[in-house]
Amino acid sequence: MKTKLYIAGLLSLLLAVSSHAQIIAEELRPFDFSDKYYQVNGVIPSMLIGRKNGADKESVFDFANDRRYSNVRITATFPGYDSNGATIFWNYYAGVSKAGFTEDDSGLYAVELAFSYPLYVFPSVMTKEPYRQAALVRTDGSYFDKNDLGIAAVHLVAYTDRIFTRDGRAALEILAKRNGVSLDGTPIIRTANEIDSLLKQGLITLTQPSLDEPYQTPFAIAKVIRYPEHGGITPAALLNSVTTPDGKPLDAEMHFVATFECHKAGKECF
Repeated sequence: MKTKLYIAGLLSLLLAVSSHAQIIAEELRPFDFSDKYYQVNGVIPSMLIGRKNGADKESVFDFANDRRYSNVRITATFPGYDSNGATIFWNYYAGVSKAGFTEDDSGLYAVELAFSYPLYVFPSVMTKEPYRQAALVRTDGSYFDKNDLGIAAVHLVAYTDRIFTRDGRAALEILAKRNGVSLDGTPIIRTANEIDSLLKQGLITLTQPSLDEPYQTPFAIAKVIRYPEHGGITPAALLNSVTTPDGKPLDAEMHFVATFECHKAGKECF
């Protein structure tokens, strides 16, 4: 019996070591994808909008020993919430228009993925800053396996006039107590369930931006960092968080800064 337990424990240890070695062996730093890899995954590389180029102060030139990637590594890093409201970090690779997908099964699948894993962004209407809070990415347990590019349909989240009704004010008061307030003074939205509930109550609208709108495109290559503590966030990474007019992070989103610095040091953060 003891021998069986010893063998079982040894096998578990070997599997854990193998899994950790795989994490270290893979290229986890956020490199832009190669033209060929975009193409086979349904995206036309020449149609990418604002693609990082290594000389834009949001990326640098580097080398990845993997043909899936180009020689451009992205340093600009955004904080966000996953479907359950947990802290995540993601990189913006480029924007994509509706014409930026290949006219084949790969392109159709890419569009399907984009709507399965949308990126919710929250434009500010009260300040000169583009956003009032961190973004939210609708994720699930299959996100990293299915959505290798991090393709996302971009949805702009705006509050409606119904927030000024009695029921609307009551709903927002509860949300603000739970999540804190945004740059506009409106409640922060942290989970996919909150998006769905507010939409059902008519308290928010979701729209896809047009190419005429600043800062946004209808679709984006916006990949969530899978292993931020194992090199996904590099020492050279820069955090682009929502800040107040005096340059400080929102009180309700200070946790992003602490977690980001922890990951930069290669630590697991809780």
